[in-house]
Amino acid sequence: MVIVWDAAWYESLGRMIYAQGWIPYFTTGPNNEPLYPLLIAASMSFEHITGLAYVKIMPVFGVTILFLTQVLAYKILRLLNIRNGVCILILTYLALSPALNNAAFSLFSEIAAFPFILGIVLTSFYAWEAIKQNKRQRALIYGVLLGTLLTAATFIKAVFECITPAYLIIFLTSVFLTDKKTRAEHTRPLLLCVTAALIFFYVPVTGYKWLNLHYNGNFAITDRGSWALYGNTARRMEPLTLKRFAEALAFVPGEGVCNSLFGPKECDFWSFRKSDEFGLAKRGELNNQHLSPKKMNASLISLSAQKALQNPFQYALLTFIEGLKMFFWESTKVGFVSYPDWLGKIYTIKIFNNGLRFFASLLSLIAVLSIWLGALTPQRSPIAFLMGVLIFLYILFFSFFFILTRYALPIAPLYLIAIGVWINQSLSLHAKNH
Repeated sequence: MVIVWDAAWYESLGRMIYAQGWIPYFTTGPNNEPLYPLLIAASMSFEHITGLAYVKIMPVFGVTILFLTQVLAYKILRLLNIRNGVCILILTYLALSPALNNAAFSLFSEIAAFPFILGIVLTSFYAWEAIKQNKRQRALIYGVLLGTLLTAATFIKAVFECITPAYLIIFLTSVFLTDKKTRAEHTRPLLLCVTAALIFFYVPVTGYKWLNLHYNGNFAITDRGSWALYGNTARRMEPLTLKRFAEALAFVPGEGVCNSLFGPKECDFWSFRKSDEFGLAKRGELNNQHLSPKKMNASLISLSAQKALQNPFQYALLTFIEGLKMFFWESTKVGFVSYPDWLGKIYTIKIFNNGLRFFASLLSLIAVLSIWLGALTPQRSPIAFLMGVLIFLYILFFSFFFILTRYALPIAPLYLIAIGVWINQSLSLHAKNH
């Protein structure tokens, strides 16, 4: 592990929980989402017991989570009736992917989200099946589990606070509309399931936000949202020339691509540095007005909306382009991990890194589009439909902000499963034609 920047901050938060408990975590907050720092604190406890450095223990957690991700991915692939050879291919790549291995060995929170996201898809599917079979108790239990998993995902990636209500509304509507003949008998287990999910999501999430309000004055999970939203909105509303638009497109595959075509100076406008500059400047300006944290967040969100409405088409276009970054998840250069010399040499081969990134992105886009465009309807394959919904909402809500490569990693296992579905369909189609 290379512990710098955000990784160093995660380390300090974990040490704070381990050494001082939760009260300082709240009084100095709102800090980052709590579940990953809690995992670091747990590894520090193991360090105290075993004498083994926590930076040696965390990769064990990471590899264990990656293995659990494989198990859950395999379960989903089997539910989708994917042939054995394709399952082996997908699970092998899931184990060998440079980006996913990077997530397992770096001190960043993305790895912790992997099993929860797959768990949300699986639990939603089982809930769907229980509702269709009019099994109320089972639907209720799956609703409780679904709400718990959504809470855990939110405590790793706060964007799930926005994703959850949209996901549950789509889930409720889809289950309700798929079978008109037996709709009446499904209504009660459906409402039981969704109500349980909402309760087991909003009670802990709201409770956590109230603790932040009590100790630091912020009714929020984390404090990065509002100023980051403003910074990215302000940047997107700057005058858009044809050259600047071309730079934005070139930035989608990565900053290196943009730099090679237009130069670092020009491309810096589309980096996180520029959006942070806009956002922090506005936050500093509002700080001078001595606003309460609540009023400051509300002002930043309101100002963001006002700016976006100045030119809705430009804002929507650049937000869509930002979302495309989510498909460029594979890379040998995510950073913050030191590799053995032999592996480092392989990872620095330009044609290997660029080729792998391009093909993984292209296959991910094709596979996800095949789900989004209705190749698999909710009636025929609820689990694939639920995957498509979760991928869509994850990309949608992240696209309002600046997307780093590692932000896409929590849904990369879903991309790989979608690729497995697409390959399986292609093989079946080829067999029919011959």
